[in-house]
Amino acid sequence: MPAPYSGSCLCGQIKFELRLEPLTFYVCHCTTCQRRTGGAALPVMWVRRADLHVLEGEPIMLTFDFGRGRQRRSKACARCDTRLWAEPADQPDLAILRPGTLQNQSEFSPIAHIFTRSKQPWFLIPDGIPSFEGSVGEQEELLRLWRERKMDGR
Repeated sequence: MPAPYSGSCLCGQIKFELRLEPLTFYVCHCTTCQRRTGGAALPVMWVRRADLHVLEGEPIMLTFDFGRGRQRRSKACARCDTRLWAEPADQPDLAILRPGTLQNQSEFSPIAHIFTRSKQPWFLIPDGIPSFEGSVGEQEELLRLWRERKMDGR
């Protein structure tokens, strides 16, 4: 299904739209992402911030300071505490969307899994999906894998 893609928080107070295609979509299994989500992994969908449009409500900005100048900034619903997307301070054109907030999330599937060395043993990665024990090195690799899948029509 082509863009736009509708999304919302759990309670429906915040509604938004992703107006163009994502840049990439992968799953991170690092221990930081596991702790942050309270789950086994974090699905990560890169999008352009300019492509995200809030239609209803006003998400709040949550900021967590890691120290040494590092911060995690996330847009969330103040009512139901749903994290909608992150806004990296060092990448002002990029947002990291939580794909579970999209109404049609099942239309997307990740192109890779990273930090699999800390993956929970019961989390199964489908055959044929690239997996990396750590990071991928150059982030461009994740963009390339997404473009290749799109060109293959998957």
